[in-house]
Amino acid sequence: MQHLTPTLPGAREVFRLCVSSKISTAKLAALSQHEEPVVQAADRYEQACRAAALHKLDPKSFRPDSDDAVDDMIDMYNRRMRGLEHPGRPIYERIKNLQPKCPLCGIGRVRQVDHHLPKSRYPYLAVAPVNLVPVCGDCNFVKLDQIPASKEEQTLHPYFDNVEDERWLRAEFLIHKPDNGDAGTVDWQVRFFVDPPDVWDPQLGARIIHHFNVFHLAEVYEAQVADELDTLGFMLETVFDGGGCEDVRAHLLDVAHQRTRPRQNNWMTALYEALAASDWYCSGGFTLVAAG
Repeated sequence: MQHLTPTLPGAREVFRLCVSSKISTAKLAALSQHEEPVVQAADRYEQACRAAALHKLDPKSFRPDSDDAVDDMIDMYNRRMRGLEHPGRPIYERIKNLQPKCPLCGIGRVRQVDHHLPKSRYPYLAVAPVNLVPVCGDCNFVKLDQIPASKEEQTLHPYFDNVEDERWLRAEFLIHKPDNGDAGTVDWQVRFFVDPPDVWDPQLGARIIHHFNVFHLAEVYEAQVADELDTLGFMLETVFDGGGCEDVRAHLLDVAHQRTRPRQNNWMTALYEALAASDWYCSGGFTLVAAG
């Protein structure tokens, strides 16, 4: 998960921008009565984000009384913020372009904006910038309209959660040797997992595990591994010829260290450390892995 520190406009500024043009007098009057509730909702939401207390926010207090007004709030996002040539579109583009890679998985390309708390359940947060996060299509699809029922069920928020102070993403390289002893048909697997530091609050560790599972990050990272190992195997042949197993291990650890920049919890750091810990891989197994 990548932490972002964007400078975003406030909820009132965005609300007024969204209703600033291309709107009938009657619709402007209907929407304007919700400006203050929207601003107050955004303030309560931000406080809850900072306290990791989103599970305590009652959806009933984040929606207007009538269904028509709920539709107006959602329509404000769908048309007046996301719609092309509508006044709020620059805010949508600004958030979508905060960075090219999805902050939730660190892999996918950002293609849209997601509501951290769903607008269907929290319509007063539909155009609140602090509730809008740039995401890839896959992460937006798997998250759907889930809301947390407990502190542990809160996925990480890129604007409020920074979990890069300690290592928590690990991997292990597993080999499965056939019963017939044929060394040329060894199956292998790289398994990614969360290993929360002992110094952390257990609830933070539980949140990272929940985030990891909701976005299927083990599968996402495993899908990146094959191409990396194909190329790496041929590179390691030269290293092995020069100094054997221990030179290969040292090389892998050096690459792992280099990959800790700018974030230490990335899948490549975990992968290279896992490979360095495998005697089988460092002793020449890399050639079998690269050969498929």
